[in-house]
Amino acid sequence: MTFLMQPTPHTQMLLLVPTVAVLGLPHGALDLPIAQTLWPLHGWRGNIRFGLLYIGLTALVIGFWILFPGPALFAFLIYSALHFSGDWAEATPSLRWTGGIATIGAPGLFWQAEVSDLFAFLAPAPAADLAAMALAYAGGTALTCYTVTLIWLPASRTRAAVEQAIIWFAAACLSPLVYFVLYFCALHSLRHLTNALQSVENTRQAMRAATILSIVVIVAAFIAFAILQKTETFILEQTIMRVVFIGLAGLTVPHMLLIDRFQRHGRRPPSER
Repeated sequence: MTFLMQPTPHTQMLLLVPTVAVLGLPHGALDLPIAQTLWPLHGWRGNIRFGLLYIGLTALVIGFWILFPGPALFAFLIYSALHFSGDWAEATPSLRWTGGIATIGAPGLFWQAEVSDLFAFLAPAPAADLAAMALAYAGGTALTCYTVTLIWLPASRTRAAVEQAIIWFAAACLSPLVYFVLYFCALHSLRHLTNALQSVENTRQAMRAATILSIVVIVAAFIAFAILQKTETFILEQTIMRVVFIGLAGLTVPHMLLIDRFQRHGRRPPSER
């Protein structure tokens, strides 16, 4: 997309919502079926209690971001790296952590100014600049550790190493938003969706929930765009960035806690056992 279509930042943001809605969010829609495999929720009352707790944690994170956007941005980046490192849970510890840091630090290393501009939609400019600089340093450190690991530990040259090489290459070639869509939708979400579907009991019901969520988000996005299309470009872009990333920040906390519990109980698909 970056080299052939040359999408403007405005176009990238307009593509961000439907892509994340169709390919990114469905793996989170399986959190209720996953919870049902962990705890006896006892019918619709238990499901409602779980839903209220899930939504409550999400609302707390969003509220914290509204009140303290700078610290919230840093917290989001840190726990996102922790969460994304789970994509390489079966790799060596060094590759697991270099992967987690690479997912967010690679764009900062190659596109620091652009990342800072994007963060400025989410937090005050000083915090955005500091966060982008911190990502650049973190990305450089992760790339160094990754390279040293591959050189000194030949046994680490596994599928995880190949995937991380692709991540670094994509981050260097693609603009940050396009890179995010590629990683979050094509690798992270697809992997978690596949693993979850192999572990839940009612696969058809789980896929139905994921499909409904995608449709609801897309419809809401079209309605919001129809309302905001006459607003200034800056305001529209800022709204899209805040809704997508602050929303993801809120949803990631309960999702991450649930997935961590899920993995600690050894509920992995047969291919990973």
